[in-house]
Amino acid sequence: MGGLCQFLGIPFEQELLKPYEGDRMTDGVHPKSSPINDPNFLKHNKIDPSLGETWKTIKLPHQLGESALRLASQLKYELPREQGKKEGEEREDKENKVDKILSTNTIPNSQFPIPDSQFPAMRESYLDIRSHRLCLCTWGPEAGPLVLCLHGILEQGAAWEEVAVPLAKMGYRVVAPDLRGHGRSSHIGKGNSAHLVDFLGDVDAIVAELTDQPFILVGHSIGSVVAAMYASVRSTCSSASLSQKVRALVLVDTVLPSDGNDNEVVEQLATHLDYLASPSEHPVFPDVATAASRLRQGTPNMSQALAFKLAQRITEPWDGGVRWRWDPLLRTRTGIGFNGNSFPRARYLELLRQIQAPITLIYGDTSQLNRTDDLSEQQAVMPQAKRVFLSGGHNLHIDAPEAIVNLIAEVAMKYEV
Repeated sequence: MGGLCQFLGIPFEQELLKPYEGDRMTDGVHPKSSPINDPNFLKHNKIDPSLGETWKTIKLPHQLGESALRLASQLKYELPREQGKKEGEEREDKENKVDKILSTNTIPNSQFPIPDSQFPAMRESYLDIRSHRLCLCTWGPEAGPLVLCLHGILEQGAAWEEVAVPLAKMGYRVVAPDLRGHGRSSHIGKGNSAHLVDFLGDVDAIVAELTDQPFILVGHSIGSVVAAMYASVRSTCSSASLSQKVRALVLVDTVLPSDGNDNEVVEQLATHLDYLASPSEHPVFPDVATAASRLRQGTPNMSQALAFKLAQRITEPWDGGVRWRWDPLLRTRTGIGFNGNSFPRARYLELLRQIQAPITLIYGDTSQLNRTDDLSEQQAVMPQAKRVFLSGGHNLHIDAPEAIVNLIAEVAMKYEV
């Protein structure tokens, strides 16, 4: 409430938090009750569309706060007139104040600080799925068309921030879960696993919770594998309620399993046994800034601001410093099972061949994962797919977010999501 008053530039009254104190609103609720300041409420029997324009002509008893003025300017709203001033004087004062605000780009400090970040802000919520608590990162209106984004290994849903915010401003509802063991989702735990089928089951449950309408599915790296598996299975299943649920599929720098060999099997089993005998532990960093620098080592094009924001979200205090939140089991990759032995390449290629939804394949022109043989086999099993090469490496949602946004929006408009 205090932050709202700060935003509107009006005094904060403690009485706002005590609506039932004294004689206020104490007569109970009964058939003839009337809302405050509207004694004619019971006479209303239709919507008056003219009231939608009232804000343009009302006269405010005081000037709006600086943060409200900035937002109004960014959204190109014509501000209401302030009482006691002529139109020309009022407009000149308002323009001067807005210019000053935009030039300084600051908001006065308050005990109720208002985030000065991009709009709309990310929201977090949780789903309990088969003894796992999964965290969902969400941007945009709840009623907007759904764009579901799946991240890669050791990443987090919030990594889609620079793609999600522009899409949310277009009216899309963007949801990016922290996959099991990642981000703020619960650790995998004893007796559980992080196999591709487990990720697939989680996504299936998430979709069932989020929507019963067709949606755009986007995946990056290992997330693109899970997305492709879901699109293949759910677009060919016998249930009419689930068929064609994926309206279009966007795979960002997707990967294929290796063919595998006997030596790899031995090595992977040994790694898994070593982990069970002595689980690995995360390193401890002196502070969040150091963890943010570690994130930028793997993705140099990530801005310092985004790196710090992501590091804050996936670190926790530990032993005088901070350490990663994600499950150390993920570091071994053994449980994921994306290799030629537990998940044969030929079987996965057949899944790709059976996808019925329109497909867009996006590759980074400097990505080290785009092997010639892989690209050829992907084209062979998905000949109908649109192929796009962007300037950047494997993490294109960081290297080329604007291009990713444009491609997703183009797909959404083309297929009327």
